[in-house]
Amino acid sequence: MVLPLAARPISRWQRSRESFGDGDPCRGDAPAPDTVAPLSHEKRLRSRLGSRRCSQRHLCLPVAVSSCHAVHRYVPPPALADLYILDILELAGSQAKAGQALNLHQSTVCRSLRLMQQQFRLVTKPGSAVCRHGSNACLEHLRLASREHRLMEGLLRIGTDLLHQSLLDRMVGVQQVPPVIRQAEHWAELVRLGLLDGALISSFSLDRPPLQGESPLWQGLKTLPLGQLDLQLMATTEECRGVLLPRRATAGVLHQILEAQGHALESPPAACQEVEAWILRARDRGLALPLCPALLEPDWMVSQGLRALAEQPVLVEQLWLLLPAQVAVVNSTAVRRCLRRLRGLLARLAPKRHGLPSRMQVVAAWAK
Repeated sequence: MVLPLAARPISRWQRSRESFGDGDPCRGDAPAPDTVAPLSHEKRLRSRLGSRRCSQRHLCLPVAVSSCHAVHRYVPPPALADLYILDILELAGSQAKAGQALNLHQSTVCRSLRLMQQQFRLVTKPGSAVCRHGSNACLEHLRLASREHRLMEGLLRIGTDLLHQSLLDRMVGVQQVPPVIRQAEHWAELVRLGLLDGALISSFSLDRPPLQGESPLWQGLKTLPLGQLDLQLMATTEECRGVLLPRRATAGVLHQILEAQGHALESPPAACQEVEAWILRARDRGLALPLCPALLEPDWMVSQGLRALAEQPVLVEQLWLLLPAQVAVVNSTAVRRCLRRLRGLLARLAPKRHGLPSRMQVVAAWAK
C-alpha cells in the first residue's frame, strides 16, 4: 500500500491528480507514462530525514539565549525512521511541535504515529506524563537499539528545560530536542526507557535540597556532577509583587528557598513551555523570573526590558548529567566528550565576586 505524500494532507493528496497522473491508484490503474509514481511512505521519510544534502532544522522553542541551530545531521536507518518520529513526538509534546522539529508536515507525524501504534499494538495514555502514545517491552528494546545506533554515530540525544537549553545549543555531537520543563523523575524515566540518552537536570528540580556532595539516585541510572550556576531574579519593573516559577512538582527546591525568604510565588499552566509566554505573563502580572544572566543574550535582555532586582536571594544551583548506568554508555567517546565540554563551560561560568561573565564569554568558552 502506498501512503500519502508527506507534504500534503490526506484529503488533498487523494484529490490531487498531479501525484498520480490520469491513473487511479485506488482502482489499481498505473500512472501515465510521462508521470512519476508517488513516493512510498518509507522513501518519503528517508528523503526528508536521511538526506545528507538536506539542511535539517531542529525546533528550538523560542529560547531566549539563542536562535535556532541546525541539529547534528543524524540519519536514522529506514527501520528506525518511524521510531525516530515517535520519540520526537513524545519529547515535543504535540504533533505540531514535532513536525516543526523534524521539518516534516504534521500529517506525516500523524501517519507515522498510527503506523507505530498498529505495528506495535500501542495504547494511548492521555494522562501519562511519559510515553503518552503507548509503550511496551518490544518498543523499549527497539529504543535501546536506536540508542546504540546513535552511539555508533558518536551522537547523544540530551534533553533539558528552557533555562539550560543554551548550554547544549553549541555542543557538537548532541542531538537536541525541544526543551520542556519536567519533573526530575520524568527525566529519569525518559532516559531509562531510551527516549533520551541523557538529561541535564538541576538541584532546583528535586523534591528536597541535596546534601553537600550528594547526587540524586535513580535505579538503573548514573548521575554525574557538572558544576554550578548562579541565578538572579530579573523583572521588567523595579518593584515586583512576586516571582513566577514552574510548578512545585518541577521546581520543588526552588519553591522552598523563595518561600522561606518571604516571596509570593505564582506558577503558569503546565502547557506554558515557551519563553515568550513566560515573559508576557511575568510582565502582565508584575512578577520576577529566576534567570541566569550568563546564559542570556544582552541584546535580548535589553529588548525585553529585563533588569536584576536590587535585593537578590542566594540562588546557586547544582547541575548533573543523568545517564544510563550501562558501562558501554558511560564510557563511550560521545559521553566523555560531552562531560568534558559541559564541565569546562560551567567552570568558566562559575559565580565570581567581581560579577557574572557576559554572553561573549560563553561563546568564547565554546570556542576553546
